Amino acid sequence: MTAIDKILNSAFVDKYSAAMAPSFDFLDTSAGAEIDVPGAPAAVSTAIQKLVTDQGHTVVGASEDQLELAVITKKTMLSWELATGIEITPTSQGSHVSVFMQNMPGRPKALLDGKKNKKAAQKLAEQIRTAV
Repeated sequence: MTAIDKILNSAFVDKYSAAMAPSFDFLDTSAGAEIDVPGAPAAVSTAIQKLVTDQGHTVVGASEDQLELAVITKKTMLSWELATGIEITPTSQGSHVSVFMQNMPGRPKALLDGKKNKKAAQKLAEQIRTAV
């Protein structure tokens, strides 16, 4: 773990940095992206779980059939963690993947978070397309 990762994941940052940052709690930071990919839903789910863990994110929950995933993205220098939901549904050509992202509850919000989260959701969707 690098020095910056140690700082970002420290209890000090979790406890005090939100108090120092301006927050716009009235903002809706939710965003989403959808893609269709070839492949059975179970195989797509396995590929997605490998992708997100390889990127350092955490899968915190999954449905029994592994077609609905709850992921928390890792904290970076420019972004708090994002609450991410991934839903995989079967289609006649393979699978439909929906990615939903929003700021984690209790974290500060900024004016451009909705736009940033939309880009993050689209980027993750394209990474999923490539991984499958």
